[in-house]
Amino acid sequence: LSWPDGQASQASPTQMQGLQVLVFLLLAPSASGAADCEALQVLFQDTSGSTWQNNTNWLSHEPCCNWHGITCSNGEVVRIDMAFNGLTGTVPPEISNLPMIVDLVLEHNALSGTLGSELGKLTAMSQFFAGGTYISGVIPESFKNIKANRLLDLSVTSVSGTLPERYFQKGGIHHLNLGLTGISGSLPAQLFMNPLDYLNFGRTSVSGVLPVEIGKPDQLDHLYLEHTAVSGTIPMEVGKLSRLYDLDLEKTSISGTIPPQIGGMTRLDYLHFGKCTGISGTIPPTVKALSRIDYLDLEQTRISGTVPPEVGGMTGIDFLYMEETQLSGTVPTALGKLKQLDILYLDDTKISGTVMPEFGEMQGLDFLYLGGTPISGTLPNELQVLELDSLHIGRSKLSGSIPPQLSKLGALDYVNLGRTAITGTLPPQISKLNNLDYLYLDGAPISGTVPKQWGKLKELDILCLNTTHLSGTLPPELRHMERLDFLYIEENSISGTLPPQYGKLEVIDFLSFDNTLLSGTIPPQIGKLDRLKDLDLDYTRLSGTIPNELGQCDNFYELDLDSTRISGTIPKSFKKLNRLFDLEMDTTKLSGTIPVSLKDMKRLSLLTIFGTTISGTLPSQAIDEWEDLQTLELYDTALSGTLPEAVDELASMETLLLGNTAISGSLPNEIMGLPSLEVLSMKATPLSGTISSDVVKMTSVLDMSLGQTRVSGTLPKQFGQLTNIIGIKLEGAQLSGTLPPEMAKLTKLDTLALKGNRFSGSMPAMFMGMLALGTCELSGHLSPGGTSNKFTCPLPKGIPQACGTIHCADEDTQPMVFILAGIAALV
Repeated sequence: LSWPDGQASQASPTQMQGLQVLVFLLLAPSASGAADCEALQVLFQDTSGSTWQNNTNWLSHEPCCNWHGITCSNGEVVRIDMAFNGLTGTVPPEISNLPMIVDLVLEHNALSGTLGSELGKLTAMSQFFAGGTYISGVIPESFKNIKANRLLDLSVTSVSGTLPERYFQKGGIHHLNLGLTGISGSLPAQLFMNPLDYLNFGRTSVSGVLPVEIGKPDQLDHLYLEHTAVSGTIPMEVGKLSRLYDLDLEKTSISGTIPPQIGGMTRLDYLHFGKCTGISGTIPPTVKALSRIDYLDLEQTRISGTVPPEVGGMTGIDFLYMEETQLSGTVPTALGKLKQLDILYLDDTKISGTVMPEFGEMQGLDFLYLGGTPISGTLPNELQVLELDSLHIGRSKLSGSIPPQLSKLGALDYVNLGRTAITGTLPPQISKLNNLDYLYLDGAPISGTVPKQWGKLKELDILCLNTTHLSGTLPPELRHMERLDFLYIEENSISGTLPPQYGKLEVIDFLSFDNTLLSGTIPPQIGKLDRLKDLDLDYTRLSGTIPNELGQCDNFYELDLDSTRISGTIPKSFKKLNRLFDLEMDTTKLSGTIPVSLKDMKRLSLLTIFGTTISGTLPSQAIDEWEDLQTLELYDTALSGTLPEAVDELASMETLLLGNTAISGSLPNEIMGLPSLEVLSMKATPLSGTISSDVVKMTSVLDMSLGQTRVSGTLPKQFGQLTNIIGIKLEGAQLSGTLPPEMAKLTKLDTLALKGNRFSGSMPAMFMGMLALGTCELSGHLSPGGTSNKFTCPLPKGIPQACGTIHCADEDTQPMVFILAGIAALV
């Protein structure tokens, strides 16, 4: 057989596979194994055999017993092992024509489709591996016919449904792995009557309780039920599982106490109760018998009481997690016997006492976490003999100073002593910790200066010195921290200038010095930090202009320059900051206009420039592009002009503050159509127009301030549908007409300011239900000689006391004053 001249090299994989099949059919043996070979041929075709990683001898003149992955006995196929071989497609029904198959291994391939009921014909099949594939559907009822089946592995597939009852009733099951599938239903008690040695339903939707029969399979060595809906208590019969190595019940609905019989599982290596929030009681002293245990996790349970000294008997343990529990008391000195312990997590508990010197005897200790506890005292010198990787005692009552001997822990890569009572100064010797990645000392009353020697910490990734008593200047030597990603030195008395050398921190992402005494100007060299994402310089004494070079930091997503002495104009180079979503420049000496080029900030979410002398108009081109804008605060500026029509496109807008500006024109009806708007203020502007009935569309509004404007007309009855509003501030406008009775529905209203308008007519008895009112201004002038509301007498009863004095006029227009507080009444 041959291809036409010149076409062999152009054959597709499908054509090549077809040719292989044809050759096989011509050369196939006629012996008793021919039927087996034909079934294998279909497997080859249906799973793209030509693209397998290994298809040696398949569809060749070689007997099929010599094909890769095939094992025969007496000329019949008894084993197919195609694990990790690149099979794609579906398992053909013809596979059931291999009646003597014992082992079918198809795991970790790209197989899909469902498990055919024909597989139930493979009554001799002892082991079936199909885990790590895309197979879906349910386990066929016909599996009950596979009497010889000892092992079934369908883990990490899309298999769903429940386990066929008659399958586990047949007995003989040793290994059942259905973890990470869609299997559901109740955990069958009868399953534990099988001679199980491995059972995995982890990360499925299996529910039910742990049956007392759990102690029956005395050969069980692995039991995984983590991340399931299994509930109930832990039966004391678990103590009979003397051969069990792994027991994982993490994040289940198991409740109750840990039975003392757990000490009977003397071979236990891995015990995971973490995140079982229903588990309570104390740690049973019988854990002493678990001398071989390597891993114990009780995190995020309701375990209480003290850590029993018997824990010191678990001499083989490497990992001990007890964080976020209700444990109390002191750490028993017996823990010093755990020479192999690598990780000890006791953070966020009620553990008290001191950091005991016996920790220094735990020669294998790498991670010591005692943060978020009432631990007090000082760091003992005995810790310096350890090879600690991580030390976390932050958020505790630790006191004293940072011992210079800490520098002897050369393996340290994580230190958290933040939010403690540690005082003193920062030891220069810390610079010897060559492996240090993370250093948190925030919230501690540490004083003095930042040592220049710390510039030698070339591996440091995060340095957090926020909210301390530090003073002095920033050492330029920190520029040598080549891997520094986060530098936080906020809320302290650091002064002097921002060193231009920090422009060489090439991998820095976050740079924050807000609420410090920094002065001088922003160094242009900061613009070289092309990875910088967040620059916080707010609430400092920085002055001068914003350097154009900052526009080169095109990875910025947050830039905070507010509450500084920055002056000048907004650089046009900011148009390059197209990833920015938070720009705060308020309460500064900025002037000029808002550049149209800011329209390129298409991801902008927050813009604050209030409290400046910014003038000009709000650029409509920018409003058109700021589709994600949520907060726009431009009040107390010299802005003028009218609101752009494109304001109705700001569907994400939540806060719009434009008060105390010269913005004029009519109140755009489009503003009333902003569904996410929560706070609207255009107070003290020349704004005119009316409040339309479209106000009903402002379903999210909480506060509306249009006081001291020229807004006129009546108050629409649709105001009554703004049931979430807590503040209506319309004082000093030109509104008239009567108050709509529908406002009685505004039961959450806290502030109602309507004085200085021209409201008239009878006051509706709406106020009786406004029990939340804290501020109420209905009468009086906003300024001498100004207009005021004239409500018709008599006034309704039950007006909230918060409304104070209300003036009304009788038919003869004689003033009538009611002092509602009950002090007096004047007619």
